[in-house]
Amino acid sequence: MALALCAGCETIQPKTVAKAPPPPAPVAPVPVSGTDLDQTNVEKVRMSETLKSYPTGRYVDPGDPNVMHEAHVVYRKEAGAAWNLNPNAPTVVPLGPTLAVADPAKQPNPLPAELEQKIAQQNQLMASLIEQNEALSAQLAKLTKDMTDMRAKQAAPNPDGGK
Repeated sequence: MALALCAGCETIQPKTVAKAPPPPAPVAPVPVSGTDLDQTNVEKVRMSETLKSYPTGRYVDPGDPNVMHEAHVVYRKEAGAAWNLNPNAPTVVPLGPTLAVADPAKQPNPLPAELEQKIAQQNQLMASLIEQNEALSAQLAKLTKDMTDMRAKQAAPNPDGGK
């Protein structure tokens, strides 16, 4: 009986069962450099095509007067896709160990001192041309008046009777 009591008091050891490792979590594919362009940068590289829709009403087919078309929408490609040759975004240009940002929208003025000098010369030339134009206009008005006076004198009868 003591043997039955000892056997009954023995604690049961849990059996260790080898569990299979959990399946690895699905990993999103890593984008490979140079193969895919994100949507925000697509317009910097290539302009997409332009589509327009034109709703039409009922109409008779111009090719066959026995056929009538019901109202529908016609889609037309206005402009096709094209490469963006004038990007507005700054472009990084590698220059050896340093980098320079070339922004096509913010290019410096070429030779501003020379441009100012050329503009000043053009302004002086324009002022002299305006002055000459006013002098010529005044002279032309004077000549026109003189011609009118001479014609009036020729048309007037001579009081001496032609002598």
